[in-house]
Amino acid sequence: MNRNTGFINLARLTLFQISLGIIYFILTDTLNRVMTIELSIAAWIVGSLIGIREIMALIGIKIWAGNLSDKTHFLGYKRTPFILGGLLASAISFYFIAPTAFEVQSNYMLGILKLLIAFTIFGIGYNASLTAYYALIADIAGEKNIPKVAAMSWTLMVLGGIVTSVLMSSYLKEFSEERFVSALQTASLISIAIGFVTIIGVEDRTDESIKNISNETLTFLASLKLINASPLTKKFAFYIFISIFAAFGTELILEPFGADVLGLSVSETTKFRQYLGLPQLLFMILTGFIINRFGIKKAVLVGNAVATVGYTLLISAGVFQLQKLLIPSLILVGVGLGFCTVGNIVMMMMMNAGRSGLYVGLWGTAQSLAMFLSGTGVGAIRDIMLHFFANPMMGYTIIFLLVIGAFTISTSMLPSISKENFEAESKVKLEEVLATAAD
Repeated sequence: MNRNTGFINLARLTLFQISLGIIYFILTDTLNRVMTIELSIAAWIVGSLIGIREIMALIGIKIWAGNLSDKTHFLGYKRTPFILGGLLASAISFYFIAPTAFEVQSNYMLGILKLLIAFTIFGIGYNASLTAYYALIADIAGEKNIPKVAAMSWTLMVLGGIVTSVLMSSYLKEFSEERFVSALQTASLISIAIGFVTIIGVEDRTDESIKNISNETLTFLASLKLINASPLTKKFAFYIFISIFAAFGTELILEPFGADVLGLSVSETTKFRQYLGLPQLLFMILTGFIINRFGIKKAVLVGNAVATVGYTLLISAGVFQLQKLLIPSLILVGVGLGFCTVGNIVMMMMMNAGRSGLYVGLWGTAQSLAMFLSGTGVGAIRDIMLHFFANPMMGYTIIFLLVIGAFTISTSMLPSISKENFEAESKVKLEEVLATAAD
């Protein structure tokens, strides 16, 4: 880490994640629940709207933003313009999502169209901001500090989600359209304020450590050719895809699961984030500080195993209507995610071959594909099974088993992942792409 980059700036860098965490967790938890249950919008439509964020990544927003932030400067800054510009776009569009959702009740098609536009703008901004943010961490933290910064960053994001869920649960005990819209719009303004206060000034315009890419610049198309030419790059992208699907596969259906299977209220299911998030938070912190000694792969293996046990218990809780198993199940899933999330995020940041924006954008795209399928696909499974079977637990059992299967595949792939082999292959393929471009 560069001597001009101090502890305070690294601390501020980790705090930025709270701004994205506030709106992200409201989006995937409370807003998702209200649109699905209270507004009776089909889960596959809700999942698709939320999944637009991932579609934006799949059409290249993350790779584009990452690659562009590698080679361009605005007023001397590489990452900051993308981070703050993206935050503004996502938070402002989020401000209008809640009132627009209620318009669906009076004018369905117009309401859905407005939601489509709002979620599209949200997705572009969110992806650009998060990609540049991760690239900035990779730029200035240094390999020894990346695990700690990544762990604290995600920990604060989860903490922001927990605090937000507590406040939302309390505020929405008396549920109404006005209270719901007010809560979400206030959250969007708080997100903007936190983001600007924490990130402005972190990136130094004169810091040579952020100029660690090679002298050759890649066009967007050349970047795609580099990715396509590397088998190990594609293999790791698939590993990230399956690992993220395992980690986030049930994110959009846990609260509907509580409502459909266990008959819980909005206030009660909103607390799921606390039961899952607090242990996740604690074990993310622990993992970030022991992972250099414990080992990145060991952390992921332990996390996968514990989360699998948690999901097995969650199936039992639903099948046998054992509410007493619900909280232990969510706690175990949280513990498992605490281990494997940090391990996988650290690997994503370290596998950059000197081009953090490009590769973080690629890994983020694989992550987005997984999250899109976990939203739209999982929501579709829930809707289809509810249509054909009287017992709602049938669909949720299939979903939980899919997640367990994804954890198993991730675990089987992990031993063959090698940072050294990836970087060696990337160097060779980069030379080939540049030589082709020169012809």
